[in-house]
Amino acid sequence: MEIIIVMKKLKLSLLALAICAGFTSAANAQTSQFSADAYGTQATLGNTVVAGKTAVSTLGPCGSVAPPVHSDNTVLTASLPPLFTTGIINTTADGKILTDGTLESKATADVHDVSLLDVPPELITADEVKAVSSTTVDATGFHTSAAGSTFANLVVAGVPITVNPAPNTQIDLPGFGNVVLNEQIQKVKSTTASLTVNMIHVFITQDNVLSIPIGTEIIVSHAFSSLRSEVSGTLDGKAYGTKATVLNVVTSGPSALVKMPCLGTDGALKTNSVDQVQVPDLFSVGQVVDTAQGTVDGTSAVGEMTSTVQAVTVLTDLVTASVVTADAHASNIDGFSDTGSTFVGLSVAGFPQIDDNVAPNTRLKIAGLGTLWLHRVIQTSNSIEVRMIELIVTESNTFGIPIGTDIQVAVAEASVH
Repeated sequence: MEIIIVMKKLKLSLLALAICAGFTSAANAQTSQFSADAYGTQATLGNTVVAGKTAVSTLGPCGSVAPPVHSDNTVLTASLPPLFTTGIINTTADGKILTDGTLESKATADVHDVSLLDVPPELITADEVKAVSSTTVDATGFHTSAAGSTFANLVVAGVPITVNPAPNTQIDLPGFGNVVLNEQIQKVKSTTASLTVNMIHVFITQDNVLSIPIGTEIIVSHAFSSLRSEVSGTLDGKAYGTKATVLNVVTSGPSALVKMPCLGTDGALKTNSVDQVQVPDLFSVGQVVDTAQGTVDGTSAVGEMTSTVQAVTVLTDLVTASVVTADAHASNIDGFSDTGSTFVGLSVAGFPQIDDNVAPNTRLKIAGLGTLWLHRVIQTSNSIEVRMIELIVTESNTFGIPIGTDIQVAVAEASVH
């Protein structure tokens, strides 16, 4: 009888441990950032992209804090002779909680029928090149693994490679440079870990018969994964002083543009500014100061974007103001607001009732021109955008401004995910 009682107690203890482990993994998942991406091929020359990434799979530029999340992609071929040609490319990116409660970010890139540096014969060939990168965190901490990364029938400079090369194996490519096989870049810290796997990474360091510029790099089969703890959400956003477009074609780009990093600014104020911006016939403004400030930790993600513009004149005094400020707040605790968005000295020709206290989303019809928005607020489930002045031209006009022109002054957008 005592044995039965002991066994029952043991079962209850194990059950309690399992329940606790489940709660712990769920809690950890809610405060972790899952990041992963993969692609088949890419070629660069310094900071210049020679051939863009193919078959990209990604969990997004800021990753995800809401597993499970999945991305996959396929292309039938990638070709840029004499640099490379391939057959089918399959990639995946995942963030999930495993059955034992372990958190995992994982990416794979599987490239078939690979041929590089067509001399001829090609200097590097393989029937299949597969990269796998996984990053996990469990009760013992962070771990990374490239298990599953393989080559099939790899030949380099005429020499068959019959075993999987050790990580970061370098082989000379006479007359071209060198190649690193099974390249692995691992980073493990107390609150984050990541692993980059590039199965083939070619470096052109010599003048060559194919006239490929020195400094060119070719990557085939790339996979990246990372996990970060103490992240309850990710931030995004941007602010700029002025912008003008015609039917989505930019005629004056965002001035003093500032962007919010995914994990905020650690509470520091990130600033960009210009002394003045003038676009004849459209607008003229004085100093523009745009800012980003955000904090992300295990309990909250809070961001604020602002744009402050001095001495505003739009369309030869159609709209004027001494100071215009757009202020957008985003928080996964307190939600969204535009508190701090203000006008000083606002005036609109033909509308004497308009003053600094204009209501949000005020829409004015400008005869013979189009629509003027003042303090426009656009909100979604995870973002808020404030456009303090926006003029959209919808009619032929005496100013000679094309229909479809969109002029924006003092814009701030903040989001939390």
